[in-house]
Amino acid sequence: MIRFVLFLCGLLVFGVTNVVSAQSRPDANPYVSRQSLSDNITLATHDNGLTIIVQENHSAPVATVRCYVKNTGSVYEGKYLGAGLSHVLEHVVSGGTTSNRTETESEELLDTLGGVSNAFTSLGLTAYFVDCPASRVNTAIDLVADWMQHCSFNPDEFTRELAVVQREMADRSNDRSTVEFHMLQKLLFRSHPARHPIIGYSQVLQDTQNEAIIDFYRNRYVPNNMVFVVVGDVNTASVLDSVATQFKETRRQTESLVVMPSEPEQVSPRSARRTMEGQVSNLAIAWPTVELSHPDLYPLDVAAYVLTQGESSRLVQLLRYQKQLVYSVQSSSYTPEFGPGWFSVQAVLAPSNKDEVRKAILEQIYRLKTELITEKELERAKAQKAAEYVFAHQTPQDQADSLGRSFIATGDPLFDSRYVDGIQTVTVEQIRAAAQRYFDEMRVNVAIIDPLEASPQTLTQDNSDSSSPPIERHILDNGVRVLVKKHDGAPLVNIQAFCIAGLLGETDETSGISSLTGNMLDQGSQHYTALQIAEYFDSIGGQFGVVTGRNTIYASAQVLPQDTVEAMSVLSDCFLRPKFADTAFQRQKQLALGAIARRQTNPQAELFEFFADSLPNSTPYHLTQGGKQQTLERLTPDDLRAFHSRFFVPENIVVSVFGDIESSEALHLVNEKFGQLSDTQPFTAPDWDDHLQINENIVRHKKTQKPAGMVIVAYPTISLNETKDYMSLMVLDTLMSGYGYPGGWLHEDLRKERQLVYGVHAIQLLGPKPGFFLVIAQTSPDQVGLTVERILVNMERARRGDITSAEVRKAKDLVAAQHAMNNITAGSQAQVAALDELYGLGYNHDADFNQRLNAVTLEDVKDVAKRYFTHYVVTTTGPTDAPSIP
Repeated sequence: MIRFVLFLCGLLVFGVTNVVSAQSRPDANPYVSRQSLSDNITLATHDNGLTIIVQENHSAPVATVRCYVKNTGSVYEGKYLGAGLSHVLEHVVSGGTTSNRTETESEELLDTLGGVSNAFTSLGLTAYFVDCPASRVNTAIDLVADWMQHCSFNPDEFTRELAVVQREMADRSNDRSTVEFHMLQKLLFRSHPARHPIIGYSQVLQDTQNEAIIDFYRNRYVPNNMVFVVVGDVNTASVLDSVATQFKETRRQTESLVVMPSEPEQVSPRSARRTMEGQVSNLAIAWPTVELSHPDLYPLDVAAYVLTQGESSRLVQLLRYQKQLVYSVQSSSYTPEFGPGWFSVQAVLAPSNKDEVRKAILEQIYRLKTELITEKELERAKAQKAAEYVFAHQTPQDQADSLGRSFIATGDPLFDSRYVDGIQTVTVEQIRAAAQRYFDEMRVNVAIIDPLEASPQTLTQDNSDSSSPPIERHILDNGVRVLVKKHDGAPLVNIQAFCIAGLLGETDETSGISSLTGNMLDQGSQHYTALQIAEYFDSIGGQFGVVTGRNTIYASAQVLPQDTVEAMSVLSDCFLRPKFADTAFQRQKQLALGAIARRQTNPQAELFEFFADSLPNSTPYHLTQGGKQQTLERLTPDDLRAFHSRFFVPENIVVSVFGDIESSEALHLVNEKFGQLSDTQPFTAPDWDDHLQINENIVRHKKTQKPAGMVIVAYPTISLNETKDYMSLMVLDTLMSGYGYPGGWLHEDLRKERQLVYGVHAIQLLGPKPGFFLVIAQTSPDQVGLTVERILVNMERARRGDITSAEVRKAKDLVAAQHAMNNITAGSQAQVAALDELYGLGYNHDADFNQRLNAVTLEDVKDVAKRYFTHYVVTTTGPTDAPSIP
C-alpha cells in the first residue's frame, strides 16, 4: 500500500517549551508561540495565523521551501464545486507575475536557485515548493511568500494557463489510472464533494468567470490558511526571521470553513464499467471505511499490507504467481482528513480473467472476516511499516512533505512517526474485527475498464556531503570491483550489484533476453526459493529489486544495518546463482509478454517503441527494452543461462555498499559472497559500432486510435565516455528545455508562447555506445506537424549558434544547483559511482563534475550544436494521417 496521507486527530499532545503570549511578547517578535520538537524541528505560529515548521537537516548543503494552503483542494470549492478552481490557481500562482516582480523576473531568480520549483493540488490542499542550495534559502522563501500573497493575475498568463488546464483535462481523460480513480470516486460518494475530480470538469470551468477564481485566491490564500515549511541545512532563527519579514504586512483574515456534507451509508452494491483503447482490463474493488480520527485506521492499513505489500503477500502470491491471472495487483487503505476514506484492491489483467480475479479477490477479502491472519504476517507488516518510514524520510523534500501534510491532517507535524508506533499496537483480532465492520457484501463497489474490443489473451501456466568519508575502491582477487562508503545519514545500508547488459547485450534475434534474465534473478537461486526471497525482505521491511536498464542489469537492496549480512547473502545468491527453473521461466515469460501487450495502452511507451523501430541496426537503441513478442517467445531457460554465464563474470561486475556500515566490514561481506565467483570466463564486450551516423533525415508516422499526438525529434550524438562533449550537450539541453523541470527555449516557444503542447522536454539517451539528443512532446493530434516544425526551428537556432553567454551561464548555474540536490541519499550516490566505474569513467568521476561544468564555454556549446544537430529522426503518433514535416 502507498500511504497518501494517514491521520489521527487530537490523540497526541506535544510539549510547548517556549510559548510567548501576544500581550507580553516584544514587538520585534511576531510569533505568538514557538515549540521545540524532536529531530531539530520547530513549530511556530505567527500573530497573523501563519504556521511555520522548520527542521534543521545538515546532511547536505540543500534546502526545500514549501507552502501548503488549507481549505483549498477540490473538496473545499463550495459553490464552485466541479470547476477545479484550486488546480487552476496552482497553475496561475506558481511562478506567475506578482505585484513585486514579473513572471520573467521570478524565472530568473529560480534559475539562480537551480530552477527546481513546482506545485500540486490534491482533494484537500494545494502546495507550492522551491528546492535550492541552502545558501539561497532566503531567496526561495521570498519567492514562495510573494506568490502566496501578491499574485497579480496577469491576463496573458491567466489565459495561457487556463488553456493548459483545459488541455490537461483532455489528456487525463486518456489515462487509465486517472479514469479508474474517478470511477471509484463517483461510486463511493453520492453526496460528498470527493465525488468530483480534482481537476474539475471542462464545461464547468469554461462557464466560471475569471473573477471567481481571483476571489477564491483572495479568500483562501490568507496566512491563517497556510503552513510554511522549511527543511535543510538552515538556521532556524534565521528562517523564522526571514518568513516573518516576508509576511509582516499581511494580516489574519476571516476563517474560511467549508462544512462537508455527510455521505449517506451505502446499502447496496455499486458497479461501473467503461471501455478504453488497449489490450488489458483494469479492475478495482472498494469499500467505504473510516474518517481520519477513527482507530480502525491502523488495522485496515495492516490488512492492506497483508494482501499485497511484497512479493510474498497473499494476493501477489495467489494471483500473480500461483494462478498467473494478473499482471499486477495492489491494495490500499486511503484515509483523508476531510471525510470518510476507502479500502481498495486494484489489478491489471487479461480481459478473459476478470470473473476469476474478482472472485479470488473477494474470497481473500472476506477470508479476513472469518480467519485470523498469522502472527508472522502481522510482524512482517509491522516491520515493513517501520522500514517504510525510514525509507520515506531520507531527503529534505521527503521530510518537508511529511511535516506539512501531517500538520494539516492532524495538527501534529510528527504524526508520521507516531503513526508507525500506532501500527505496532495492532493485533490480529483487531484486523478481523475491522474486516467484519467494513468488508460488507452490500457495500462493495466495482469499477472495470475493458479494451474497446475485449482480447482473448490470457496468462497461461506451464509447469553527499563534502565532509563525509571518501568512496573506497577495491578489486577482489577474481577481478570484481567493490566500492564502499560509510554514509552518515539515515540508519540504512544500500547494497547494489551491476553488470553491463541491457540492450548492449542483445541482438535482433535475442531482443528481450536481458530483461527476462533480470526478471528471473529473484525467482529462485541456489540457496533460496522465490518465496523465501520475497518473505525475507518483506519480514525485515527491506527493499529489494532487480532492474534491467538500457545498458545494465543491477540488483539493489536497502535494509536496516542489523539486516546487512543476511541481505548480502540473499542478493549475491540471486545475482550470481539464479536457477532459471522452467516453471518460473514460463511464468515470467508470460508476464513479459503481457508487458509488451500493455505498451500499446501508453502513448509514450508506444512512441518510444516506434522510435526504436525507426533507427538503424548499427545502434543498440534500435532494440526495444523488454523485447518483441516474436523474439521473446523463442527464448528458453538455456538461452538465459548462456546469457548469464557471458555477462555475470567478475570483470563485468561492480558491487557498491554505501550507508551505515564500516568500510572494512562492507568489503569483508562482499569478498565473502562475490569473491568466490570464478574468473575463468573472460568478458566479451558487446559488438556495437563506436560511431553512430545517420546520413539522411528519417521521418515516420504511426496512426493510432489514441486522441493524443506524440512527437520525438532525435539527433545522433556521442557516448558517455566523450565527457567534454557530454558536458557541453548537457548545458545545451538545459538552456533548451530545463534540467529536470520544464524550461528553456522549447518550453517558452511551444508551451508558453504558442500553447502547442502539454509537455515538451529534451533528454540525452546515452550509454557506453553513442546515443541521441532527443526531444519528446505531447500535443493535440491536429498540432503534430506544427509541433515538429517548432522543435526543428529551435534546433536550427542552436545549430546556427544563436546562443548567448548569459544563457550558457544561467544553464550552468542551473545544472550545478540541481546536480548538488540530485545525489543526496546513499543509494543515489552509490548508483552514480558504480555506473561511472562500470562504464570506464572511474568511480570518482562525479567528484569532478563542477570542474568539468565550469570549463564549458559558449564556443563549446555552439560547437556541439553545429556538429551534432544535422540529420534527424522524427517519429510521430496520433489518430490522424502523417503530418507534413518541413
